[in-house]
Amino acid sequence: MIALSLLEQPLTLLSIAIVLSLLLPAARLQQGLTQGLMRLGERLNGERYSARYLHLAGGALLLCLLLPLVASYWSLTVLSPWPALLEPLLLWCCLDLGRLSRALPLCLQQSREQQPLARLTLAPLCLRKTDPLSSLGLHKTLAEVAVLRLAGDAALLCWYLAGGIYAALLFALLRYAVQAWPRKLVHWRAFGLVPSVLYRAMAWLPFQLLALTLLIYPGSLRAIKAWPQGRLWAFPASGHLLAVAAAGVDAGLGGPRRYTDATDYYPKLGSKNYLNADSTRALLWRLVIALLFWLSLAWTLVLVPLFHG
Repeated sequence: MIALSLLEQPLTLLSIAIVLSLLLPAARLQQGLTQGLMRLGERLNGERYSARYLHLAGGALLLCLLLPLVASYWSLTVLSPWPALLEPLLLWCCLDLGRLSRALPLCLQQSREQQPLARLTLAPLCLRKTDPLSSLGLHKTLAEVAVLRLAGDAALLCWYLAGGIYAALLFALLRYAVQAWPRKLVHWRAFGLVPSVLYRAMAWLPFQLLALTLLIYPGSLRAIKAWPQGRLWAFPASGHLLAVAAAGVDAGLGGPRRYTDATDYYPKLGSKNYLNADSTRALLWRLVIALLFWLSLAWTLVLVPLFHG
């Protein structure tokens, strides 16, 4: 009876999705989804259109994608003999955890002696150009990618537990739309406004909770002092998270980066010390332990009433 109750728990299905992602990352599927959304967006996005039209077009395309997606998933749950198994499969398609667990340690290892290979490894995971990255730039990019993408995974799983599979489906669509229509590029700035605003609204609380979790580690006084720096970032929740993560290991994130041939300058977060391989590794471990903390807490809240209820 207890085993049957556990199988019906959303947390069990979530854990299955995490294990599937770690064992078999859905990297090609995720890249295909992002490319498909980008090509759809390119059909409606153009410099000849006004910003108002592009705002409406981006929101309308998002709605046109969401409704058939929800209807298709509902149809599959009705027709499938094991509808519960569809939930971990859908989460598996949306989690970055698997490919990050393969790519980031490899990139960190290559950054010492094989920097060209490290740049190639990192390129599919980020929007910025990796060819001109120095050793410091590699470590900064690696750390920022890890923080923001793992935070995105955490937000996805939070919405799944809080609102069910359809809330997770909406967040996943917004996440892919933000990646496919990035507002960091001028070409997509107007078209990607609606998905970006909705994604930030849904990601705000999970990002803040993860940032608060990182205050528990040694170096918390530095992290607390760095917290206000997050307001300098375009999305303050991401800024708080990056500032706390960087200051916790006594290093800095942000600064110049290239998304095109021009150099963009972002606010510097954390401390003034340079990020190196050791501090990057420490930051990654802190992120992993923070996510394990929340997963363990969720399992505790499920198992204690089950065995003592």
